[in-house]
Amino acid sequence: MCLTAAVALACLLGAIDLPSAPSKSGDEPKFVFEEDCSTFAFSPDNHIAFGVRRAYNYKKYVVQGDDLWIASIDGKRKKVIDGEKLVKVPQFHSYSINELAWSPDSRRLTMLKTTEQITDKQATLGAGQIIELLDSDGHEIQVQGAKENPLVGAYQGAWLADGFTVAYLTEAIKPKLLFEIHMIQPAGGKGWRLFANHQYAGVAWDAAHNAAIAVERDKGLDEPGELVWLDLANATRKELAPVEQFQGQLTLSPSGKRVAYFADGDDMEVRDLASPTKATRVRAGFGRYEWAPDERHILLKRGPETRSGTIRWLSLADGEFNFALHDLIFHDFHISPDGRWIGVSQPGKRIVQIYALNGLM
Repeated sequence: MCLTAAVALACLLGAIDLPSAPSKSGDEPKFVFEEDCSTFAFSPDNHIAFGVRRAYNYKKYVVQGDDLWIASIDGKRKKVIDGEKLVKVPQFHSYSINELAWSPDSRRLTMLKTTEQITDKQATLGAGQIIELLDSDGHEIQVQGAKENPLVGAYQGAWLADGFTVAYLTEAIKPKLLFEIHMIQPAGGKGWRLFANHQYAGVAWDAAHNAAIAVERDKGLDEPGELVWLDLANATRKELAPVEQFQGQLTLSPSGKRVAYFADGDDMEVRDLASPTKATRVRAGFGRYEWAPDERHILLKRGPETRSGTIRWLSLADGEFNFALHDLIFHDFHISPDGRWIGVSQPGKRIVQIYALNGLM
């Protein structure tokens, strides 16, 4: 089996269109994107980028080459990358789009891909990941002077507010235990590491302000962490508070005034950056979450990120849970940066539905 049972199974599962239950209150989605989406992301101006799963027969292989679509809330949509054209080249490869992120001005994206290179002569495979830089029309933004993409193996890429600089992470201690912060300016081909001798267990970008919040750890992972504020433009850092426990998923609230993370498998800690030494602990249950626009709630899907489940609003004040979109099952969700919209993807064939967030809390 060549590329593979995994791709073939993905194709089979993608072909099973599980019916989505209607909203019990009669709520109707504003927009439905009826493709099998691997991931999606809202831009600050409410365009939506969709990675769409595609598999193709090529020679004796089944290869995956995902498409990229850009759509607007009013339903206009355009395919900006045709995955079939990218995989069927002399040194052909299979890839899937795993993560998309918009620049603060909504004009550029970072795209994280998992790739498998295929050598036809020996039928050997080599897997890896890469961040690609794109404009909003799907054109690649190349790093000048680089023979190969320097973002091979990178994580969590983010365009900064200047529109010229990209921040990203590389592994300092594998597997994904500690990271280093790097910067690159594609137009000039210039790249550098920030904050030498510092490593981070988690980083949350504040790209619009050329900044980040991070949890710093020593290489031996022996000492407690330190919550730090990082000025990415001026390469300065400020220590905010010690962090005794850190499980992951560091996030910054929409206003940039609060930060949250999982302290362990059950509890979340929330800190106001105006008084960061005081932490509020909330029993949440580990999962994937995003901030609500009011910053008094989070939206949480418990369990592994790849497992479908219900999504619930968690009150950070009292720990109370309430279902979002009733008790329906979803594969994933995202809230738009302006807090006006929520997108949810279905299990099975991952059709994305966009709802107005107002009234769903």
